[in-house]
Amino acid sequence: MAVLIWILGILHPLIFIGAVVYFAFMEIELWVVIAGAGTALLGLIIGFFGWKEIAPPRWRWVKGNVDLLASRVRTALGYALYFFMIPAGVKGLIYTIEIIIEKL
Repeated sequence: MAVLIWILGILHPLIFIGAVVYFAFMEIELWVVIAGAGTALLGLIIGFFGWKEIAPPRWRWVKGNVDLLASRVRTALGYALYFFMIPAGVKGLIYTIEIIIEKL
């Protein structure tokens, strides 16, 4: 799980830029939104269970159960949003690469 979270952290800027390109310059397609919703569910699960990989151990010593749950839910929602952007980001990156190749 730690390796997956590390890889996602590396790919996050590329996916974000691709998603911005997709939502700004392309026509939004229904299958991208549906695929994004499916991957968002996967991201919610990964974020909820993978939270312990990114939470520092001292948080578990000094924070109460309510504070830890709020942090865990916030992390899971962040991963759900990130996973929602993956299909749009890939499509936006492909569009950007096609434009660059066309210009050459």
